[in-house]
Amino acid sequence: MRVVSNAGPLIALGKLGQLGLLVKLYDYVLIPPKVELEVVTNGINLGCHDAYATKILIDKGIIEVKKIASAKISNWINMGIDEGEAETIELALAEGADLVLIDNWHAREAARKVNLKIKGSVGIIVEAYRRRYLTMDEFELLIKEIENRPELWISDEICDYILRQVEKEKRKDNF
Repeated sequence: MRVVSNAGPLIALGKLGQLGLLVKLYDYVLIPPKVELEVVTNGINLGCHDAYATKILIDKGIIEVKKIASAKISNWINMGIDEGEAETIELALAEGADLVLIDNWHAREAARKVNLKIKGSVGIIVEAYRRRYLTMDEFELLIKEIENRPELWISDEICDYILRQVEKEKRKDNF
């Protein structure tokens, strides 16, 4: 599965100590240069220790930084999408990505408009639970941690909704 990631999911999973889920779930992850700059370079400069985890995955070739040649990036920026998100969407289109990892709502909507399949940080955690890389207890703890960490930019409403949905699935599977 060819996956392109924006900064948000890398940052969120890094802060949760769960970047390893990307390795388990996806064979290959691409990021554009602006995402590397935001997550690794700026993260390290700001003293964010989780930025080193992303750097290690890049150094090991699990995450590949891929430049794109596209004049269309300015079109996305004019729509209010930041440069990293614009590069992410363009890279996904150029590479024929199976999945794009984006948390920002506006960027998700823009990606949907060009028929890209998207998933955010919470969706990655849900997928890891469904594939049994996380137990229900681990899943719940991660969702509760997201709710209690405002720097992760994921709303309580989304977390509560996902918990209810997964609990419904679990009850249904137990019958």
